[in-house]
Amino acid sequence: MTINNHVSRRGAVALFAGAAASVGFTGAAAGAAPAVSSRRAPADLRFEITHRFRPVHLIPPRLVQYDTDRPGGGGALARVGAGGTVRTEEGPVAPWASVVLDVRELSANGSVTAGLSGADGDGVRVRYDAAAGVVSVELVKSGAVRTVNSAPVRLTAPFRFAFVVTANAVGAFSEGGGYDTGGAHSWQPLVTDRAGLADLVDLHRPAQLGRLRYAFGGRGAVLGRAQAGPFGQFGLRDISLVRNADGTPYVHEGRLHFTATSSGVGYAHQAHTGVWRMDPDHPERMEQVGSHFFSYEGLLVGNHGGQLVRDAERNRFIALACGGNLPTPGVTVRHGTGGDELLSGVRLIRAKRLELPFAEAAWDPALRLIDGRWHYAYANVTDFQPSLRFRPVLAAAAPGGDYDEGIRIRHQDTHWPNNNEGCRLQRFGDRWYLLTSDAESRQYLVRDMNMRPHRALNAPYPLGTPFPEVFPLSGPGGRENWLMVTSDERGYEEGSTHPLLGYGVHGDVIVMRAS
Repeated sequence: MTINNHVSRRGAVALFAGAAASVGFTGAAAGAAPAVSSRRAPADLRFEITHRFRPVHLIPPRLVQYDTDRPGGGGALARVGAGGTVRTEEGPVAPWASVVLDVRELSANGSVTAGLSGADGDGVRVRYDAAAGVVSVELVKSGAVRTVNSAPVRLTAPFRFAFVVTANAVGAFSEGGGYDTGGAHSWQPLVTDRAGLADLVDLHRPAQLGRLRYAFGGRGAVLGRAQAGPFGQFGLRDISLVRNADGTPYVHEGRLHFTATSSGVGYAHQAHTGVWRMDPDHPERMEQVGSHFFSYEGLLVGNHGGQLVRDAERNRFIALACGGNLPTPGVTVRHGTGGDELLSGVRLIRAKRLELPFAEAAWDPALRLIDGRWHYAYANVTDFQPSLRFRPVLAAAAPGGDYDEGIRIRHQDTHWPNNNEGCRLQRFGDRWYLLTSDAESRQYLVRDMNMRPHRALNAPYPLGTPFPEVFPLSGPGGRENWLMVTSDERGYEEGSTHPLLGYGVHGDVIVMRAS
């Protein structure tokens, strides 16, 4: 969700510094639910970190829409070499997009541009001017160029130069070229804008975005390659396993699938939902195979913090995601449905508000079909002032009804003093439990379905508010292998001498295994 002042709601937390050894997972998932012992309980498991990694892609490799390395692309490069511009035939389905240029040569008086352009030349772009040593975010309207933000930068070819838009936030990035702020990742933010452009144009509106296509150009420049497509991520958070309705992992061709919040140029409004595929024997090879965007109330948005549930009985996937702002108009859960296409590719999901009962706002939903009835867990915001307060609740749809019909709260947590979120419903043995994350006490809380507390999960607690996405897979001889796939709040610009992106651009993916 979004907090207007961009300050973390989670408060100060310490960095978990445990070393992560690479340990493989025996027994890849085969698609069947694992045999479970009726005596299994959360307290029986002790988790240890086995893998830590961070996916960073300005364009996910599997989702590239435009590439001059494809047949016919040489003409576009030649046009830029002659001082011209290129407007491609491809454009984004939502305002999360990137254009990446491989700049081989750039004269002392040269420049390169990348962005989105209409047939009339209007649009938004970033530009690097070598003579002035300035990189800028620009809005082109009725032929006039307006500089929204700029910064002094010196780049030396060869380097890569990129335009990124996430919601109405735009950034220019470089890789190589001599500009280095000391961050851990190769793509360096040069200049960003999250307010000025939004006052001039709203890319969330289909009529405005629909007329724009990927575009790039140059003067005194030689390009080796140009690519464009949906924006990927600077880090992941809110990782959620794609599950069957009964809570078992959805497995396709031996692979697990996850949805995750893909961080963008700023906080929650700049994030969206990515779809990922993982081989449980090699989690470090986790790859993005899709992106979800949502259409409702006349807007194109990139909601996140939800999940994808396979309902085989009705041959559908149920997509849940959170969107909105705090305190106004509030964060709510949106929902839509689709088929197998939601597991891959760039998808625009027609969504509407899920009528969950809550006090002020709601987020982090978990949906399961338990004993023939749809059940929910989610964080219920009870107060904005004098401080933000949220508690987990357990709710259920009407008996015999669909997942979005007649939802009523059954149990609320009124005793635990701290905020906790990241709600997950998981069966251990023959019993269901609610798992949540408490950043203040730095533990994963466990409650039963009557909201009675149990012993906390025995697992490392990394930086921030890692969500307890815990699940079993079948191993050799029917043995259970329990995994947790979560994330931390390690910032993308950690170590940078000139951070620009702010809070919310995190984090690392952390995989744990139970013994």
